[in-house]
Amino acid sequence: MASFFKKMSERSQLKKFLKKYRIPGKYQKYMALGAAFISINDCTENVLALRLDQEKITGMLETTWKITDRESAINTIDQLIENCSRPITLDAENGAVKKLLDQCEHYYIKQDAILSCTNSAGLNLETAAFLARNCFHAGYLSDEQTWEYLIKKIPPVAVSLFDNWTEYGASVLVGHTVVHGREPKSIAYAISRLLNNSRFNSIWRKCPLNKLSTVNPG
Repeated sequence: MASFFKKMSERSQLKKFLKKYRIPGKYQKYMALGAAFISINDCTENVLALRLDQEKITGMLETTWKITDRESAINTIDQLIENCSRPITLDAENGAVKKLLDQCEHYYIKQDAILSCTNSAGLNLETAAFLARNCFHAGYLSDEQTWEYLIKKIPPVAVSLFDNWTEYGASVLVGHTVVHGREPKSIAYAISRLLNNSRFNSIWRKCPLNKLSTVNPG
């Protein structure tokens, strides 16, 4: 019973947070990029604000990405976008590919989307958006600079490379698991949640990828 009330309290706190930092309707679709990585840590992908401790975020940015200020933030994010195109040919017998396919089956992600993936650019774009949102929270990027990435710089590249969120998600998974050799479980769950969970108000389900091609937020 205690765990039930704790879960209810957590849900209530999350709802209050999302309501407090709700994004105006015309900007909500731009929360779709970076949503998978954001949701691994907390279910706040639909807003720009984060609930994570700022000190933890600055520590992650410095340790993992060598980001310590505005200049290093911009340089890192720009490089991820500029160098995002990464053609790849998958071997279904490769151990990392098999492991990824097993996770996809478990989380109801289309295995065909993985096997037909020819570019792992999605990982760079997802990471760039994730970092932009974290750098905003850390105080390294201004509100204007963050929206510049989320509206004008990252979406056009994503739309030019992928037809839909299934293709984009597959590319993120392939880049994460096959190219970089990381464990697929957490990111596979996050992507499945965005693609498939009809009870969850997923930004991916509400907004087709091609809707991000318009620079005007309206």
